[in-house]
Amino acid sequence: MLKPSSYYLRNPDIIAVGTAGCYLFIDPRGMVFPFTTSSTAAWSVLLQELMQPMDGETFRARLAGLAKADTEISLSMLENGLLLTGANQDALCERRAAILTDNQAYHLEHREPVCEHLVVAVTGSIVAGLMAPAILSLAFCGHQRQLDLILTETALKFTTRNFFESYGIRTWVNPFERRDGINVAHVSLGGSANCILVMPATANALCRIADGACTDLLGLTVAATTAPVVLIPAMNAAMWNSAAVQRNAARLRDDGMYVVEPSLIFKATSVTEGNTMYGGPGTLWRGPLGLMQTVSAVRAHKQNRSPMHANSARLGADADGRERTHQIWPCAGIAARQMSAR
Repeated sequence: MLKPSSYYLRNPDIIAVGTAGCYLFIDPRGMVFPFTTSSTAAWSVLLQELMQPMDGETFRARLAGLAKADTEISLSMLENGLLLTGANQDALCERRAAILTDNQAYHLEHREPVCEHLVVAVTGSIVAGLMAPAILSLAFCGHQRQLDLILTETALKFTTRNFFESYGIRTWVNPFERRDGINVAHVSLGGSANCILVMPATANALCRIADGACTDLLGLTVAATTAPVVLIPAMNAAMWNSAAVQRNAARLRDDGMYVVEPSLIFKATSVTEGNTMYGGPGTLWRGPLGLMQTVSAVRAHKQNRSPMHANSARLGADADGRERTHQIWPCAGIAARQMSAR
């Protein structure tokens, strides 16, 4: 039970991913906790608010407007360490601040591939310049047999094609480019991809993908795929909270795409002053391993939602929110538990 006198905080080490009717929470061990909810947009707002310590009375008031099952979700999150609690705000704030110093930029443990073909797209956020460690780690670890990288035109303002191709990563910009026997890039990439990962995803990219706009190679490739699409937004809090961006994020979740909830990051406009803000990539502080775990969790969830798995792998909770199923799958070399709401 939520205590009015206690404070609650979203565990900063947890990656939260929203999709149609469901949230996936991925902890540092690679354990995956899916919860069914009809209020993904409301949970997105609540997860942002919980990046600041929230007293129990306010938390209960937020949940009062949601279904009973959503209250059960919060209790299960607390039980499984997805939410943190404490008697005062200071200890929780210290725990949150630890992600700024206790994080990992690279993960360089080579393993057997768990994904045949991963397509990563970098869009034109200033955070694009921070994506190199994650992309190089994906290449080094061999998480996938084939890695293709798409850079949008605006991404080239913050990173370069030459950098990634110097490391042997096949990189695309022009949708009309032909190479390596590929004559129509978006058809080939979209058709063979097991997952498309857009990181960082700008407000512009979210809008274009939500609209189905085929104005560049990224939009064309997303339109041409049946693979799961994971979007990792990065922008300042004002942009993320704007009605238009929230509307697009909701559309993307409702369309079955996977939107990673943002986290804290340093402010680009005042980085020398040591200021942080909400709106950074939600996988950044967990590093490349957290990113690989997220891709694996999303792929497994997408597979379990396919018609052939619909009867054997239901993720929904009973009316009383009790746990329904447990399953195990490999998640970047770590066993991950699939759990519905308690």
